[in-house]
Amino acid sequence: MEEKKTKIIGIVIGIIIAIIIIAIGTAIFFTIRGNKKDDKKEAQAETPEVISGSSKKVTAGNTTLNSIDVSSSSKSKKKMEEYVILGEIEIPKTGLKCNILEEVTKRSIEIAVAQMYTTGGLNQPGNTVIYGHNYRNSLFFSKNDELENGDKIYITDDENGKITYEIYDIFETTSTDTTFYNRAADTTGGKREITLSTCTDDASETDRRLIILAREI
Repeated sequence: MEEKKTKIIGIVIGIIIAIIIIAIGTAIFFTIRGNKKDDKKEAQAETPEVISGSSKKVTAGNTTLNSIDVSSSSKSKKKMEEYVILGEIEIPKTGLKCNILEEVTKRSIEIAVAQMYTTGGLNQPGNTVIYGHNYRNSLFFSKNDELENGDKIYITDDENGKITYEIYDIFETTSTDTTFYNRAADTTGGKREITLSTCTDDASETDRRLIILAREI
């Protein structure tokens, strides 16, 4: 009788342990699944609504800005996957060095950064907007929030060589604000300027963008 009772207790304990193991496994599964969904939402929030290309337009307030088509005159036809490589960006402070692709698409900004808008071409007088993902790690523009006024950015292309830019303004704005895009050569005093755009860390909730302005020195 005592032996039978011991067996029953053992079975009950075994069932309880099995239930606990299943519950823990289920909790871990849904936690991982939830994290993946959150990461996907952040990546989607970070993809810009304005996709640029040779014939695309950018809206700044009530004004429509035509992005200059520089693909036909680009001397560099090197490609990364199917995208033309316009040049290379290097930011010593954040350790970034990567290609700048010709247009912003979902895929192009998964493998590099890309030109979103330009008034005259990369490393040409006027302004060029470069968009990159913030993956909350060390990839692409993830560490742009560490940059300060006076930090250097280097842009290299085949036509103009290596141009040094110095950051002079940093601010946050909404994803639809493009009022600072259209800085043509007559606005920049004939100087080359670049604008770096990326999501803030909380962009999935706030739809904010971190903007960095830099001009050649």
